[in-house]
Amino acid sequence: MARRKILKKYLMNKRNAPWSKLQSSLYRVIDSKTGFQIHCCAYNIGECLPLPRYWITIGKKIVWDFPQNAMWDNSGWYFLDEAKAISRLIKSYIDCPVDELLSCSFYDRWKMLPFLQACDKRIGKRRLEKMLEQEKFTCVDWIIRKRLEIK
Repeated sequence: MARRKILKKYLMNKRNAPWSKLQSSLYRVIDSKTGFQIHCCAYNIGECLPLPRYWITIGKKIVWDFPQNAMWDNSGWYFLDEAKAISRLIKSYIDCPVDELLSCSFYDRWKMLPFLQACDKRIGKRRLEKMLEQEKFTCVDWIIRKRLEIK
């Protein structure tokens, strides 16, 4: 019982903004025309710590999912630490100065950042066009093309 409260305590800690505040802050920098939504929940799987899940949808399509699509390597995954790190990544992305959004190096071992950058309304058309030319944005080129209204 005490173990289950650890994740809940982290998510609702006054020093760490609750998920809904972090989600709302992210939505303020996201272009609403993209249909971007990000979700977070924790699944109880018995006596152990709840398993956190984050996922991003564009429209009704799930385009990014942790832990399902983000566990491609055999390195050690401790899910509570991963949940904290994902939330820190989102917070640091929101707080990043506009001119450093594409150049700042974030700790993104889950490959979530291209989805945030492709949907960010602080990134204008000129920088979106440059993103189309970069290999790391090939997974989100359809989102960028949608924002640029390129078919």
